[in-house]
Amino acid sequence: MVLFANIKKELLLLSRDRASLLVLFVMPMLLVLMLSLIQDDLFRATGGAATEALFVNHDEGESGSELATALEANGALKLIKDFSTGDADAELARQAVFDGEYQFAIIIPATFSADISQAADESVLASLREENSVGTNSEVMIIFDPAVRGVYRSAVVNALQLGVIGLELSRKGTSFEELLPQELERSVVEQMGGSPSMGGQPEMPHFSFDWTGQSLIELKEELASPAKYATLPTSVQQNVPAWTLFGMFFIVIPLAGTLIRERQEGTLVRLMTMPVSNGSLLMGKVFAHLLICMIQFVLMLAVGRFILPLFGTPVLELGSSPIALVLVAVSAGLAACGYGILIGVIARSYDQAAIFGAVSIVIAAALGGVMVPVYVMPRFMQSLSVISPLGWGLDAFLEIFVRSGDLSSVLPRIGALGVFFLLCIVVAMVFFQRWRRGV
Repeated sequence: MVLFANIKKELLLLSRDRASLLVLFVMPMLLVLMLSLIQDDLFRATGGAATEALFVNHDEGESGSELATALEANGALKLIKDFSTGDADAELARQAVFDGEYQFAIIIPATFSADISQAADESVLASLREENSVGTNSEVMIIFDPAVRGVYRSAVVNALQLGVIGLELSRKGTSFEELLPQELERSVVEQMGGSPSMGGQPEMPHFSFDWTGQSLIELKEELASPAKYATLPTSVQQNVPAWTLFGMFFIVIPLAGTLIRERQEGTLVRLMTMPVSNGSLLMGKVFAHLLICMIQFVLMLAVGRFILPLFGTPVLELGSSPIALVLVAVSAGLAACGYGILIGVIARSYDQAAIFGAVSIVIAAALGGVMVPVYVMPRFMQSLSVISPLGWGLDAFLEIFVRSGDLSSVLPRIGALGVFFLLCIVVAMVFFQRWRRGV
């Protein structure tokens, strides 16, 4: 009976905090929904989900269009062709990739068809005559965002390579069909001394089929950033800033907890009897916890710079703009502290703050590309990623670490984090003032 009485007591306490019950049931459902949607394309990356890529076709013949048809039929790539024809197309595509609008751009040169046909003829003819081919290959340029991870980039390159191989075989087959009768006639004439009327049975000429393995098209990969910054991104450059932001935003739980405990223990009531403004009370907590966030930030950078290389990973490159890096860290820390203050003012219990704060941060981290890069998400989820403050911070860090951005290039994201902080503080001040009046 004592046990049942205790169970009844706990259930009564839980039933009185209906908001906590709602958070307890709804937030995990949202988390499962978001993560399932976000990771859908990642788990289908081996062929189920098409990757968008800009396709700029300058080809004056038909080979460029045939390659596009083969790529779309394969299903691995979804080609975006809404760029007007002209010499500026390649630069527009490169700029679009560099700005992060797309992760890949495929550029087909103007002489693509002519170069492939000539290379196929030279390759087949040299093989039929058992000579060494000295022909030059045609180039297909693939431009990729430097923030794209190697495995994902390799999957796109492999899909393009399959389309290229199919086009090469088609052109080689056409050349072989056209050149074989000519070479047979030439060989017969040579063996008969230039006169087909001479007696004797000509021997069948010996042909080599080495042309089947010779490549006609070369895939040339290029970063969408200036040449002096053309360094491949590493897993360290993605993971260190991503999980640093994740850790910084978890300051929300202890920060909100201090407000709730002070309110429950009566400490805030005693503080309010003193000539202390609401702003000084809240901002004191903000700056104290901001200091903790900055210590977290320095420690995480130190791990990426000095400890992870001991385990065989690349060294974390910090970019070329220390001022921009510090400002991004400060603005991200302020955004995290502002969110913690807001939750601490609105939540009625520590359980509410802990559950809602933790799950909302996980959702924001998932949407912002901390757990799964944004470019592998479905397009609908990519559009939602713009609402995540962790996504803003991560984009800014990647701009500095990977794209070698400066203060001007990350200033919009710093501004967005600053506005988020101010909005959280203003809303928290309104709720705090209403609560203070009711004391």
